[in-house]
Amino acid sequence: MVAEFVPVQELGKSLKEVPKNYIAPEDKIPVVNEPGKSVPVVDLCDFDLSPEQHERVVHEIATASSEWGFFQVINHGIDVAKPQKASRDFFELPKEEKLKYAAKEYGFKSDGYGSKISNADDAVQLWRDFLFLCTSPKRNLDNWPAQPPEYKEAMSGLADDFLMLAKKVLGFLSEGVGLPTDYFEKCFGIPNQSILTNYYPGCPEPDKVLGFMPHSDFGGLTLLLQDGVPGLQVLKNNTWVVVEPIPGAITINISDLLELMSNGRYRSVIHRVQVNASRPRMSIACNYSCSFDSGVAPAPELIDEEHPQLYKPVKFGDYVQEVVKKGPTGKSYMLINHDSKPEYMLFQKH
Repeated sequence: MVAEFVPVQELGKSLKEVPKNYIAPEDKIPVVNEPGKSVPVVDLCDFDLSPEQHERVVHEIATASSEWGFFQVINHGIDVAKPQKASRDFFELPKEEKLKYAAKEYGFKSDGYGSKISNADDAVQLWRDFLFLCTSPKRNLDNWPAQPPEYKEAMSGLADDFLMLAKKVLGFLSEGVGLPTDYFEKCFGIPNQSILTNYYPGCPEPDKVLGFMPHSDFGGLTLLLQDGVPGLQVLKNNTWVVVEPIPGAITINISDLLELMSNGRYRSVIHRVQVNASRPRMSIACNYSCSFDSGVAPAPELIDEEHPQLYKPVKFGDYVQEVVKKGPTGKSYMLINHDSKPEYMLFQKH
């Protein structure tokens, strides 16, 4: 059965006031949007790195991942223009054409177009529509949109490119904590990868809604293409910091599994998306995770007297079920072992 919904894109065309089920809780945390005060930017030099440049990239990525949990990469060698155009063209199709690809279930369980993550009566709805694609280990192109004609080729190519980039970044992250280059990649095994394209229409009352609630990502690594419209914000020192879009850059953030695997050396931080009154915004996010039956635990090499074990092992599928059941809000699912924890960790003890 198709998960029924009214596309937010259609609501935004006719409404002057936001429906009550889209009104988000009030947030009084200040927002910073100043040049030089956004997340770090790392130049990958198209991976033509000298030993000195390689050492620089490892240091910059490790530092950004421990201090911010977010960074942007430039000169990464990926053509981002084609998938961005194909995705935008999809969302500009008539409603009837897009609804041919409506998701059959809520909660990102199948390929498809949708708006709601949950059908719970009391759930606050997000001011965005999405198109979700499973891209690894299985990729069923028959389920993907046939329009625009270049969509399947562009997005399948992007999935391959994202897979390659994620593995290279995992190598830098492994080296950044003194582990063998392939350590984290081996932990993930055959990756579970998906691509989520988010479309945030203009909103008549943008201060009352959110494109995405404050949350941390539950996977391993997230790679994100932004268009030129700001909206993504990262929580740092109790302040929302705008991730300023850089043309052609890919934004990368540490997700929960990598924080667990690194025993807290790398941070999976809370972030959100705000919308605006007039300019639609689109982003393309890739989630890189392990299989649902995989067990995940802190690296033994990163546990010692000075760095006690922070997290209990967890089965990834069980962890995802908790996130889906409670909704992608906050950061309260990871299991922690002792009382000494940084302030940014908002985990519940079990």
